[in-house]
This record gives sequence, structure tokens and C-alpha cells, in this order.
Amino acid sequence: MHARPTPSHPLENHRALLAWLVALVAAGILTSCPVVLAADPPAILYGTAQHPLTGPRYQTMRSLARYFDTTAKGALEGAVDDARHGASPDASFLFSIRAFARSADDFRRALDEYEAKPFEVPPQVDALAVRARELDERIRDAHTLESTYDEWEGITDVLRRMRSLMAGQDVEVPAAYVSPVLSGPALEQFRQLVHDLEISATRAHSRAKKEASRYERGRQFLGELGYFEAQSRDLHLRADAGDVEPQEIGPIVDHLLEEARQADRRMRDAQTFPEVWDDSGRTITILQRMTTLVRS
Repeated sequence: MHARPTPSHPLENHRALLAWLVALVAAGILTSCPVVLAADPPAILYGTAQHPLTGPRYQTMRSLARYFDTTAKGALEGAVDDARHGASPDASFLFSIRAFARSADDFRRALDEYEAKPFEVPPQVDALAVRARELDERIRDAHTLESTYDEWEGITDVLRRMRSLMAGQDVEVPAAYVSPVLSGPALEQFRQLVHDLEISATRAHSRAKKEASRYERGRQFLGELGYFEAQSRDLHLRADAGDVEPQEIGPIVDHLLEEARQADRRMRDAQTFPEVWDDSGRTITILQRMTTLVRS
């Protein structure tokens, strides 16, 4: 005979039912709640205090800023030319384009001084991009200033490239702006000018050392002349070491030219170091000739 199954104890049945209900509720919670994934790490944004622009990324950004400045000036020149030759755009367009070109120039200058005076670049680029888009749309909606359409496309494109670069992507300077490396007589002339620049800067610094104690602000200007001598030496070494690429060397030469002009003006206004004024003027002339070479 088969043994009859032993009846389950009521307490055991209660426990089994409770376990089944718990499992059912847990399954419902798991299926109804979304799966929470680990958050992606925040994207790095360059041009900020946490991640400043440096090295090749900074040099590319300077080249983009120069292209941006040049293209904005081209848009202004085209608008003025249209108005001069019979087009009658709303005066507010010319005012807005002129203000935008001025902002592009201010941005390019600020970026040239970025290493000495860093600032938050992304917000400025974003603001310029918004202004460019709004102004472009206004001009096209009004069917005016058609000769500037290409410039506005170029402005929009270069600002987009700036944003990509700050997001960590590799970008290129627009082809229309990229000049070939210097070669032949142009390269020889540039290297000779860099050589002359270092000699002029070194001579000015040496003369200033001898006369520094005679002037109230002598030490201040002596420091500036020493810094400029070091910058000139670095540029000389760079020009002799390899290819001279205008899109990379150009911003450096522009920056040195601006610094030389400011230092010369400050020394003359303060009546300090007249012994080096000739060398200072010669330095400015050399840098102007170098600028012409890298822009031709």
C-alpha cells in the first residue's frame, strides 16, 4: 500500500504563501522601475579655468579667431560697398554689422593675449554664434546685402569649428585661410628678419640694463624688455628649427607686434629709456615686415 501524504502544517502553508507574495511584489517592482545606468562622466570643455587652451589647440583657436575677424571685416566691407553702389539697406543692418565686426576684432585680440590674461572662452563663442545667426537670418529675410552671404556662411562655419575644438575634437582652419609654408626667398627673408629681431631686442635690453637706475620706472620697463627679448629668441629658434607655417607663426608675430607697439608707446610717454627708442622703432619695423610675409 502507498503511504498517504502527510498533511502540511498550517504554519508552513502560511510561510510559503508569504514567500510567494514577497517574490511577486519584488518582481513587479523590478519590472515597473526603469533601470538606472551609471551616468557618463561630464564632457571636458576646453577654454575654461579647469581646462585652459594650450599648445596646438590654442594655436589652432588663434588661427580660427583670425579667420573669424578677417571674415567679419569682409562682411562689413561688403555691406558698405553695397550701400555705396546703390543698395539701400536699412541703416540698422550697417550698424549691427559694424558692431559685430568690432566684437570679432575684440575677441581676436583677447585670444591673442589669452596666455597672459585667460578668460572663459566658451560663453563668448556661444554669444557670438547667437548674434551671427540672428544677424544672418535678418539679412536674408530682408533679401538685402546679397554680396555678404558668403561671409556669413564663413562666419557661421568658423564659429562651429571653434565650438568643436573646445569640445575636444580635432578641427582644421578653413582652407581659404590656410597659407602654404614659407619656402625659397620668402623663407630666407623671414629667417633673416627673425635673426635681426633678436639682435634688436637683445641690444635694447642690454642698453636698458645700464641705464635702469636713472629712471623711476626703469625696472618696470627693463622687465618688459627682458620678456620681449626672450620671446624673440624663442621665435628665432622656432623659425630655424622647421617649417614656417603662416597660420601658426602669424598669430605669434601679430602678438609680438602689438606688444612692441604698446611698450614703445609707454616708454615714450613716461620719458624712459630714450637710449633704446631707436631699437624699439627698428623692432616694430622688422615685425611689420614679418607680418607682411606671413600674410602674403
